[in-house]
Amino acid sequence: MINRDRVRTMTRLAIYEEGQGVADDKMNAYFKNDYIVNNLVWSFISGTIAFLLVVILYCCYYYDTLLIRVFENRIMGLVTTAVMLYAAFMIFFLAVTFFIYRWRFNATRNRLSRYRRRLDHLKQSYDREDRQGR
Repeated sequence: MINRDRVRTMTRLAIYEEGQGVADDKMNAYFKNDYIVNNLVWSFISGTIAFLLVVILYCCYYYDTLLIRVFENRIMGLVTTAVMLYAAFMIFFLAVTFFIYRWRFNATRNRLSRYRRRLDHLKQSYDREDRQGR
């Protein structure tokens, strides 16, 4: 006879394994701090590239003004402002990255915990059936 509860549990397990379980399994290979730091490094690199692109666009747009400042030797104020903006941008960007990836890691751990509970429930169902059959 078919046990509907067991079929539902196996269906949920299969759906998870085929969908979100693939990404969760890859993330599960990391410790929490390693996962967050790895993504912080990549975010630092991508944030730096994005900031440099914005600076290049700014320089292209205000090319004439920048040339006048360079020839008059008034570039230090602009460089100081750029460094301060870069620092503020990176602090904000890395803080957001930290919270996002910490949340993702915790959500993955919760999904894996739910997956393990369902596996335990399925195993207990088979164990009960074996005991009743003897």
